Amino acid sequence: MDRLTFQISERVDYLQHTISPYIESSTRFARNALSYVTNQSNLAFSNLLEPRDGGIPFHTWISWQWSWFVGNCRSCINSFQQSLAVHYSDLGHSFENVVIIVQQKCSQLQTVLSYQIVQKLLSAVDQSHIYFLLSGVTIGFIIGIQIKQNVKPLTHMRALVCNSYAGAPESIAMIDDMVAPSSCGTEDVLVQVKATSIDPMDIKITFGYGRVIRNHYHHYHKPHGKMLLFPFVLGRECSGRIVEIGSKVQHLDVGDEVYAAVPYYACGTASECALIPAQWVAKKPRKLSYEAAASLPFSASVVWNALVHQASFNELTTPGKRVLIHSVDNPVGCIAAQLVKAWGGHVTATVSSRGMITAQQLGIDDLILHDGQHVDFDTLLSSCSKFDLVLNTVGSILHDSCRSFCCDGGVVVSTVASPPASDKYGLIYGSLYSVWLRIRLTFLKDSICGSTVISKSILDEISNLVNKGQLQPVIERVFEIDQAEQAGQYAAKGDHIGKIIIRFRNRPLNRMEGLA
Repeated sequence: MDRLTFQISERVDYLQHTISPYIESSTRFARNALSYVTNQSNLAFSNLLEPRDGGIPFHTWISWQWSWFVGNCRSCINSFQQSLAVHYSDLGHSFENVVIIVQQKCSQLQTVLSYQIVQKLLSAVDQSHIYFLLSGVTIGFIIGIQIKQNVKPLTHMRALVCNSYAGAPESIAMIDDMVAPSSCGTEDVLVQVKATSIDPMDIKITFGYGRVIRNHYHHYHKPHGKMLLFPFVLGRECSGRIVEIGSKVQHLDVGDEVYAAVPYYACGTASECALIPAQWVAKKPRKLSYEAAASLPFSASVVWNALVHQASFNELTTPGKRVLIHSVDNPVGCIAAQLVKAWGGHVTATVSSRGMITAQQLGIDDLILHDGQHVDFDTLLSSCSKFDLVLNTVGSILHDSCRSFCCDGGVVVSTVASPPASDKYGLIYGSLYSVWLRIRLTFLKDSICGSTVISKSILDEISNLVNKGQLQPVIERVFEIDQAEQAGQYAAKGDHIGKIIIRFRNRPLNRMEGLA
């Protein structure tokens, strides 16, 4: 129901922005035309019914009215040609030619039709007929042109950006004039964003995480048509609808409802429209709303990399395995617990009191409660059997203690990304790394080493789990677009269990108007 309401509100906004001004001017034109034609008709009818010396001949009156109508049509055509795009000037000329042809045909009819036939036809016409005729023709013509016109591409858009590396929330801002994507590459898709999230990775980015790689990547992949050091768009994941695709994109089409994730070095998704490589985009789970779908792609990709690529866990190898998730007080931990449970594993998780209810709803087998401060996890977990896998979602501070909880052959995997070494390189190593990175970005299309692997195949697997009911999103709070800066401040606190979502109430976006 929320989704239906959302779509209806979008359509209302679209009509307000595009059709209403034309309807108002058309109604005003029709009202003036009605008043004038009515007065002239009454005068002509009186002359016809009561002929007298000096009365206006009928064919003369018809000529006057037709000249007035043609003149007003030409005036309307000129105003339309000035307001519409240059590409549609030919449409105005075509309409004018049609008017000239109709005028010629009517002149021929004047000589054929007798006075009695015309009088009978006119006697059946009243004021309401004239009003509806003029209004219908005018409004229909305007709406038809508005629907078919090819509007110029969007130049600016609203976006949640990072304007410095001073750290959140100071460096997070909502702007209305972010440069919009200028063109769609052959392997890219342009997405009208319906919802996006603020990930913990975005908070790290505001402190300069991955700045060297990001600068080089933006130099060779200019989503906004030019190199922008600041501001740049935040957001690691989004959901929305495709409005344009590249010529080499095969698995997606215009109008598809999709969700996407982007690595830390790529341009973000927290904007009205996002240009994203097609390899990072997939059709969203059909059971989820845009807001729910926007909470999954990036966090789920992080978990998938940790469980499948690093720990070699999957639906075939996981049954019967014991897994410790340390902890589930964050979106990654919540998704990891659900994946292991879906694959038949036994899940033990540490959790604070604020996350206890959520953890219980996820069906975790054993929960170990802690207060979140000065926790002695060795004592808390001393009574537990050893684990085949310990998933560390907190950070490197717990890595050594996690090893003691593993059984023989067990592994410890961390989902917390370490700062890229390039951020710490000096002048010499930094220069050499820059040369290597430029060569890689110029000739290779794959992801940069050390980043979370994001792919369509992973997102499709996540969608299948959601559609089967084995994975559900965990959302902390949903903010509207005009509350985006508040969302950034809320995310900067770092104490949320689920995802923080920003919902975009889209205004008409030119190329996107017919799809909203």
